[in-house]
Parts: sequence; structure tokens; C-alpha cells
Amino acid sequence: MTDDVARYENGGYDQDRLVLDLDTNLTVGVDFLVLVNGHQVSYNGAATSRMAIEAAPATKTAGAEVTQLALYGAFASGTQKVTIEVLPSKTDPDPELALLSASLNGVAISGVATKATGSSAFSFDFTGAPPAVAAPVAIGHGSDSIDLYFSEDAYLGNAEFTVSVNGTQIGGIYSATAINSLGQSQEFVLSHSFAAGTTYQISIDFLNDAWAGTQTTDRNLYLDEAKLNGATISGSSLSFYGDGTQSFSFTEPGTSKAAVGSGDSGKLTYVGVNEGMGPNAAQNGIGVYGTNWTYPTDAEMLYEKSQGMNIIRLGFIAERVAANASGALSAPDLALLDPIVDYATSIGLKVILDDHDYGDYFGTELLANTTANTEFDTFWANLAANFASNPNVYFGIMNEPNVQTAAQWAAVAQGAVDAIRAAGATQEILVSGTNWDGADTWYSTSSDGSSNAVALLGITDPDHNMVFEVHSYPDPTGGGTGSATNTTTGVDRLQAVTQWAITNHETLFLGETGGTTQTTSLEAIDNELTYIQANSDVWQGVTEWAAGPWWGNYQYSLEPTELTDTGTTEYNQPQMTQLEQRRMSDHRDQCTGKQPSEKPRTRRFDVYHPA
Repeated sequence: MTDDVARYENGGYDQDRLVLDLDTNLTVGVDFLVLVNGHQVSYNGAATSRMAIEAAPATKTAGAEVTQLALYGAFASGTQKVTIEVLPSKTDPDPELALLSASLNGVAISGVATKATGSSAFSFDFTGAPPAVAAPVAIGHGSDSIDLYFSEDAYLGNAEFTVSVNGTQIGGIYSATAINSLGQSQEFVLSHSFAAGTTYQISIDFLNDAWAGTQTTDRNLYLDEAKLNGATISGSSLSFYGDGTQSFSFTEPGTSKAAVGSGDSGKLTYVGVNEGMGPNAAQNGIGVYGTNWTYPTDAEMLYEKSQGMNIIRLGFIAERVAANASGALSAPDLALLDPIVDYATSIGLKVILDDHDYGDYFGTELLANTTANTEFDTFWANLAANFASNPNVYFGIMNEPNVQTAAQWAAVAQGAVDAIRAAGATQEILVSGTNWDGADTWYSTSSDGSSNAVALLGITDPDHNMVFEVHSYPDPTGGGTGSATNTTTGVDRLQAVTQWAITNHETLFLGETGGTTQTTSLEAIDNELTYIQANSDVWQGVTEWAAGPWWGNYQYSLEPTELTDTGTTEYNQPQMTQLEQRRMSDHRDQCTGKQPSEKPRTRRFDVYHPA
């Protein structure tokens, strides 16, 4: 079978693929023409789809075999007519050509099989549809983002472009696929670290203009608009009718961050949620995906993005990612995890990969210089290598270790950091503390006299891209199991670790916090968020507990009561509304977290099971 390429130009785009399977019983071949809606298609004159497309008569000689002719063109809504005219020749005055089947974008078109002989023709009709707008594309990385909306007039391929910030290209070469003539527009999320009060120039360079003399044989690029914090940037609408660079400028709003402890609102880098079903029902071992545990759906992540979130903490347990304790990854498990991460980052969310194993690895507590610890390092090296090319993926090496002393855990964490860097991954690493990673126990001493406040300062990162994750809940136990009874408890528990970060020039991330819908709890959470925002020069952000499927009536659930109404606040849980308001006022990304005291506490996954 040959795979020949023809083209039907119409309407300024060519995203659809119509495939015709043709057959002749003659060894000398047969000549024919192909017309779409009465217009003869262009043809490249070669029996391969790998050749450059050329403007030439649509005449084809097919060998004595099935020939697959692929037509790329605009088959928008409405009825389309394809006509094939068989052409006799001196050597074959009575040729025979059969249409065996046809498909549009991989979907079979029914009732098309027919045959023609001599100088006859046959036709069939079908109804097409405009191509769907592709998912958002992530460009670059950083704490801030602006949304760029591109469309094109496609001709012999898509419009290609690069994006630069103040003269420095960000990312590689990108292709527009949304069709301008249909009013479509595709989002590209440009992530960068923009300093408050500074003016930036965003430049778009159109790389591959094409023109064949008519309106429908012209490749163009359009930047329909750019948005910052949901508002269109003045002067950002650009039209490219030839190769070259055009630019627009904007000034990052706001002023510099507030002084630590000043009580003035600074800006958190990240605000988001915990996706908590990946580690669900861990007592069932690996369990069954979709029965014992699951990952968030696209709809849920889109909802969170619509509420202003820009990061998720994606929980998993190692047994559901690694093939065995040696640290080798499981291909079937990655086939579940990879698409979740890809989709989240494609819509502008950062993803923290959260090993939610409480200091265990395949059922063994992690202690320095053990076989399990070596295997844990291998696991993180392999996982980091798998995601090393995605700058929007961060690595949370362990959730809430609690058996290890602070000194033991520091050694384990250092091994994981070293393994990640040795694998070539340069993204941010989040290091937790022992004693359930509680902010209020940061200075508590372990049995060997060590504390997180002292031991963790010895951890080094050659890439200097590491933050310390702490957890803090404002309920009486600090373990995230009920309602707060005091609106200031949460803030009180954060003060010592905040001062530690200030003194030692470290950065903190609140990986978990949360509460019920009870009034005191909501006020306590809001006070926590206000406090870390005011101290945003050491607090990077927050991810609140808990989002994702199956939570049902769980008292800390952030799931909307009716997910179909995404983008509105009518069905929001009040805790999500708090986060949304914080994110909207910040226009940045945020994350939340803290947890337990020195007392043993119940793991939240062990007290919830889906119906």
C-alpha cells in the first residue's frame, strides 16, 4: 500500500485528513482526478506522504495494488462532495478503479464503496466538522504567567513561532492549530518570574510564512490577545502576514513584597490543592485503580484552574509507581500517572509529585544506610528522570515521615536529593521534616537529641532549588481530623518555623492545611493564609487539603457540589472560595500545608474509604 498525499485548500485551514482507499486490477495503472466540491485538489506527484507537497495536476497513476490517498483540507460543518473521475489512456481505453473505503480523521465514512470503468466518474457525500481546539500549551517556567491566545490561517502546514521575554527566547518552536476563520483560539501559558513594577516586552517571531497567490493559499499567524490575571493586555493583538517579529509590553502590577512580619500583604508564588486519592486505601497494598484509589479527572483539574489555582500536590504511593522495591518504574503505572501530569501542566498547573508513604518504602521504614534507603534513592532517580524534561513538575520526596529521628531523616532526604540531581533533573525539590512534618514540632528533639530545625540545615542541593515543606492544621490536635476551636491556633503554630526560615535564609512551603466549614475553622484557615502571605519572602505558597474524586461528604473536601458548573462560585465549597479569593488578590501561585504535633496521629487515608 502506498500513502500518497493530496491537498484540498479551502477556508484558510487544512487540519482534516480524508483518506481514500483505491484499487485497480490493472498492472499498468490508471489515471484519475480527485475533486472536492467541484475543485480539483493539488497533488504532489509522488507515491509517498513524505515528499514535499507541490502544486501540480491531481493526476495519479496507481499500481496494481491498493492505493491510500490522503487529502488534507478544510472539511467544516456541512455536506462535502468528493468526486473521482477515471481517465482513459491510449494504452488503456477502458480502465477500472474501485473506491474500497474512506475515512475522515480516522472515522470510517459509510456507504462509499463503488467502482467506475472507462471514462466515468463516481461521487460520495459526507458531513465533516471543524477541528477541535487543542489543549493549552505550557511555555517556560516561573512563578508568574500570562495567557497568550493564538490562531492561524493554515496552508501546507501550520504556522510556527517562537516566544521571547525581553529578547530571550523561552522554550522552543510552537505551532498554532486553532483556525482564525472559525473564530477559534488556542491558549499558550507563558510562565516566567516577573518582578513587581517592572515592564516586560513579549516578542512573537513568525517563522514560516507561505503564500501561493490567493486568499485560501496563504499561511498567516495571529496573536488574538494576551491576558494577565484574566484582563486583556493593551496592544497585545498582533497579525502576522509575513515572517518577522512583533511585540507588546506590559508592566507587572503591584509593588515589592512586604517586609517579613510587617502584616502587609505580600504575594505568594503558589496557591493550590492536594489531590489526595492516589494514596487512598494504602492499607490494601497496591489495590485496584478505580476501585481502591484513583487520580484526579481532567474536569476536576480544569475546575481548580478556573478557580485561580496554579499548583496541585499529586499524591501517590511508591508501590503504585514502581514495579518492585528495586526502584524500577512500572510501565502500566506510568501509563496512568503520565497523562495526569501532562494534562495538568498543559493547562498551566504546576505539579508536586508527592510520595505519600509516611517515611516507608515498600513497607520498610527508611533509615540511613539501609538497603531500602538505597532502593528509595534509585526510585527517585528513575522517577525524576521520567519527568526531567517537564519544568513544571516538582518533587516532594516524602509525606510526613514520623519514625525516623531528625538526623536519620536528614540523611535519607540528602540521598534522595543527590539521586534526583544525578538523574539530570533540575526542578524544585520539596524536603519535609520528621515528626509528621509538623510546623509546630520543628524544634522538637528526637530520641538522639536532633531536631528538624538543626538537622535539615545540613541538607545541600547542588542546584540550589530546594524548599522545606511543612504541614499545619488549626484543629486542636494539629492532625487535620476536626474543626478548629480557636481562630489564632494555626498562626501560632507557624510562627517558630517562619522565624527559623528568616534567620537561616530558607524557603518554606505549606504542603497541607485545611479545616471544616465551621465558622471558627474557616477564620483560622484565613488567618493562616493571611500570615504566610504577609511573610511571603520566606513562604513560597500553599496547597490545601483535600481535592480530587470520591471525597463525598468528607469534612475537609474542596470538591464542588456540582462540577458541571465549573468556572462559577455558586457551588464552591467555602474553603475553595477562600483559596480563590486569596489567589485572585495575589495574582500569583500559592500552596498550603502544615500538620501534626508530637503525639501519634491517625493517617487521614485510613479513615476514609469511597463508597
